[in-house]
Amino acid sequence: MNARVHGLLFGHSIRKCAGRLGTMDSFLPANPFVKQPQVEEQLLAELRASCGQDDASGADERWRQLRRWLSLPPRYTTVRVNTRETSVEQARVAVQEHLSASHVRFGEAPLVLLHPCLDELLLVVSRQCRAQVVPSSREVVVDADCGQAVLRGAHVFVPGVLGAPKGLEAGERVAVFADLEGSCLRGYARPYRGERAFLGNGTALVSRRDIFVSQLARGVAVRMTEPLFGCPPLNGLMTQTLLLQNLPSVLCGLVLGPQPGESVLDMCAAPGGKTTHLATLMDDKGLLVALDRAESRLSRVRALCDLWGLSCVRAHAHDANDYQGLRATVQDLPERFDRVLLDAPCSGLGQRPLLVCRQTAGQLRSYPPQQRALLDTAVRLLKPGGTLVYSTCTLTTSENEAIVAWALARFSELRLVPQEPHLGGVGRAGAGLDDDQRHLVQRFEGQQVWPESQDYNVDTIGFFIACFRKAE
Repeated sequence: MNARVHGLLFGHSIRKCAGRLGTMDSFLPANPFVKQPQVEEQLLAELRASCGQDDASGADERWRQLRRWLSLPPRYTTVRVNTRETSVEQARVAVQEHLSASHVRFGEAPLVLLHPCLDELLLVVSRQCRAQVVPSSREVVVDADCGQAVLRGAHVFVPGVLGAPKGLEAGERVAVFADLEGSCLRGYARPYRGERAFLGNGTALVSRRDIFVSQLARGVAVRMTEPLFGCPPLNGLMTQTLLLQNLPSVLCGLVLGPQPGESVLDMCAAPGGKTTHLATLMDDKGLLVALDRAESRLSRVRALCDLWGLSCVRAHAHDANDYQGLRATVQDLPERFDRVLLDAPCSGLGQRPLLVCRQTAGQLRSYPPQQRALLDTAVRLLKPGGTLVYSTCTLTTSENEAIVAWALARFSELRLVPQEPHLGGVGRAGAGLDDDQRHLVQRFEGQQVWPESQDYNVDTIGFFIACFRKAE
């Protein structure tokens, strides 16, 4: 039985695992928006608008489910393979062997499968169902960002550690908690009693003195041996051939469909995952201009392209809205492009797990004007007959369907076109898109999915994709 078929049959056992998550997710916050009630009010109001006045109670229940879904990590880790360097099957075998070797002491290894329809994507599925993990008596406290990474399979790195007990030495078993209030001061030594989330148990690899006295700046502080969820640590594995990338992010490149020899613009390129995907789909032939405003972020794009041996990418630290200013200083940049990807700056409220929402209502309102300005630029830089993909990793209607409706009303030369592959759900109602248009966009938000979708296409981050074609 090959890995792709096995993946389809394996879904039943994974769903059985899901039935035991109640004990595990009880450690996590039931409402990540509790400190931002105005943000929650806006999200709920948008959901009610999409459901209609006759189904307000249904919208409220849907919001409770969606809120809980956001607080949990996806059960599936997705890895994109550099198909210019290796075959997907060779990569699958290598990852499976790595996980099998590293899980000898810690139970059944995760299973590595081929995605049934995304040929370059591996699915890594945990087979461990920790119905009950008892926190160790020695406690380490980490910040919320570190906590979210741990729930996705990372170990605890030194910069994320806020507190550790007195006398902690390397080799001790510790419980790891995330500070949800942001009030734990660095160097805290007592058990932290603020609002927190238990992430699992692990082994300290450094001492308290190493972290807070010797000021160790990097490295793993705690190796997670009993994570609350079974997402495996894969970051840093085979970096020339593998890239951790969420499934909807991979779809962006496939939907845009760049071809060898074309000119392509990635307007907001950092950290570079989508850039390398576009260049790979182009077989490193043609021109891919990658822009980002910050040189510090763009340096990561360049480094990743160098690591993957991609030479068609020209990366520039520049505001995409001032592209003509860039052309005035850099030679041989095209006036317009065959294809444009706008993975827009957004509120990020689709990222999972979301332990605590830091976005304020004011910040939430600031994104749509930025997105409209960038989309206006994208249309001007797109050749007639060209393809434009707009995407975000957030759930708000105001940053997704409302932006698409605005673009269609503003630019008569734009039309929505079918997406291939289409694995997500339909767009929300109540934001200016008709039923046909709502079925042309993809929205990932848990239960709102096509009935025939498999779990691995659903249990991912919140995301939105729209694909436009510009008239000839």
